[in-house]
Amino acid sequence: MKIKLGQQIIFQKDHKIQVAKGGTIIVKAGDKARVVRKVDEKTAEIVYLSGEAKGLCQNIALEVDDDLDADSIAKKILEELSKN
Repeated sequence: MKIKLGQQIIFQKDHKIQVAKGGTIIVKAGDKARVVRKVDEKTAEIVYLSGEAKGLCQNIALEVDDDLDADSIAKKILEELSKN
């Protein structure tokens, strides 16, 4: 299954990631991330949206479709607009 750009993903298992500043962070089951860029056919860049890794970016092994997840992106835009 391919993931679309802009799609939100939810992690199913706990895992550790290395951070550029040194050390590790635990990404827990249920933490969320959004696919922001297709690096190549088998790699995507994600931004963590929740948990200890919130705000950090990482390249992970995911097949990314070239199509956008328009519904998810539109929902995010409307959420941001309603904050104002």
